[in-house]
Order: sequence, then structure tokens, then C-alpha cells
Amino acid sequence: MLLATVFVGAAGTKLAASELETMSFARFGYAPWFMCLVGLAQMLGAILLWVRGYVAYGALLLAVLAVLMAGGAVSHLRVGDPAMLSAPALGLMALLCGIAVAHRHELPSR
Repeated sequence: MLLATVFVGAAGTKLAASELETMSFARFGYAPWFMCLVGLAQMLGAILLWVRGYVAYGALLLAVLAVLMAGGAVSHLRVGDPAMLSAPALGLMALLCGIAVAHRHELPSR
């Protein structure tokens, strides 16, 4: 639940087009629509983490977003930000992959 709350907050700042998010996306050279798309995907993933039977799907969606966040981490490095700004993306990706594995029984079998 804590992880879902983190993503609801992150999605909210993007969907509200907060000044910090808008400036960050612009500084990295990303289009404003991409910020909205990421925010919507984060919100959907967070909601799925709360829905029984769909936790694995939410975790997988957010893990994919965490991979995008790793790309964002590279963007931080590219513009000269400290490397520590990249750590949260990698940590979130590891947690989400763990949740997806723990709930893999919810995914369709082959």
C-alpha cells in the first residue's frame, strides 16, 4: 500500500503539471504529453496494486515505468545532476519486480 501511495503522489504531480515536474521534463527534452502519459500509467498501476487479482499487473506496469524512470535517471546524469538522483528509480524497480514475482499466480498461465 505504501508503494501504491508513492505512485499516486508521483502521478498526481505529473497530472497536475506541477512546476517541478514540468521543468524537469522540459529540461530533459521530453514533450509535455509524455509527462501526462507517464502520470496516467503511474495512476493506473497504483490503482491495480489495490485491486485483488490485479496486483501483479499493476506491479508489472509500474516496473515497466521504473525502467522508463531508469531512463530518466540517465537523463539526470546527462544534464549533470548528482548520481544519487538516479537511486530511487532503481530501488522502486527492484521493489516492483519483487511484488510482481510474489503475485505471479495472478497472471495467466501458458
